[in-house]
Formats: sequence, structure tokens, C-alpha cells
Amino acid sequence: MFSLPRQAVTVMVPSKTPSLEGDRLRLRPVTDADIPAIFAIRSRPEVAKFNHPKAPFQTITEAREWLTSKTFATGPSEIVGRSFALAIVDKSIAAAQETMVGYVSINTLDPCPQIGYSVLPEHWGKGYATEAVQMMLRLWWQLPRREFPSMFSRDEDDEVEKVYAICEKENHGSCRVLTKCGFEQIDEIRYEADELYFWAACRPCTD
Repeated sequence: MFSLPRQAVTVMVPSKTPSLEGDRLRLRPVTDADIPAIFAIRSRPEVAKFNHPKAPFQTITEAREWLTSKTFATGPSEIVGRSFALAIVDKSIAAAQETMVGYVSINTLDPCPQIGYSVLPEHWGKGYATEAVQMMLRLWWQLPRREFPSMFSRDEDDEVEKVYAICEKENHGSCRVLTKCGFEQIDEIRYEADELYFWAACRPCTD
């Protein structure tokens, strides 16, 4: 039976997630003001098809609950209540009309960090997901770390800190995104009726 790897939390998640500028995109913390935009993304059937649960959102309340779920509920006390969810903003859109065209986040840190992302279908094929995931990972790896606590143990193959992702086998676009962002497929799993790939990306060496 498949079980997620265990990785002790050493990252120091800031109380306010920093923003990041790229060539075409801006990543900034997701806020309550983004709930309508989250609903616009998660209510689309073509987006819900590859998410869990697969039912498109029907109400704004579901979008609000989704955002609440991005707050870390378990782990070291200093990260509980914090989050690392970023809105993807197209910099070519005038500031007065700015709205998120997608999101990328670390969904959970316990038992291991897992990434999630979605982009409005109108912006598929532009490379936004790839660019946003690369930017978020760069920001994530740059966060300060605590010394590895000896009271925790890692899985045997988990000497290097990693970020993980799960996507459906049929989600070829997401598979390409993860490959371009340095993830490697490490397992195949089945969850209910879904056939999934399990991916991992290692923290770059800093020496």
C-alpha cells in the first residue's frame, strides 16, 4: 500500500509570504480578495477534471474553504497557522484590472511538502504554470532552514530535502510542467478510480 514519504519540517515559513517578479508573471500571496478568482478557476469542469475532488465548485463558500485548507494545520508550532499559497498574476494586465490567472502553493508540509497549482483554461498553453512553479520553487528553496532535528528520522532515500507532487497519468500537460521544473517520476499509485504519478524534486545543492 502506498504511503507518503516522511520529511521533517526544517523550512522556516515566514508569517507573510514574499512576492516575486518574473519576466511575465508576478507571484504574490493569495488573500481573501482572491476568493472570487479562485472560484472562477475551480468552478471550471476542465480544471476540476484533474483535481480532487473532481466536482467543480458550485459556491463561493467552497472557494473560501479551499483557501482555508492551504493554512498549515499540523507540524512545528512555528509553521501552524501559516501558509505558502501564491497568486499567479499576468503582468501584462493593467494594474487596475489585476486578477489572478492561477495559483501555486505548498499544500501541506506533513508528512512531506506537496505542491499544487492550477491556471485558468484561457491561459493554458502559454507556459504560465511552468514559469510559476519554477518561480515558487526558487522562492521556497531560498527560505531559511533550521538545523535538522535529531529526534526526527527521514526515509532511507530521503537524505536530500524534496518537494513532491501528484498528478493523474492522463494529465499530460501537468506531467510536462513537472518535468520542465525538475521533478522526476518516482512512483505510480492508484487512489479510488484514479491512476496517478508521484513526483519529486530535490533541493538544489548550495555548495
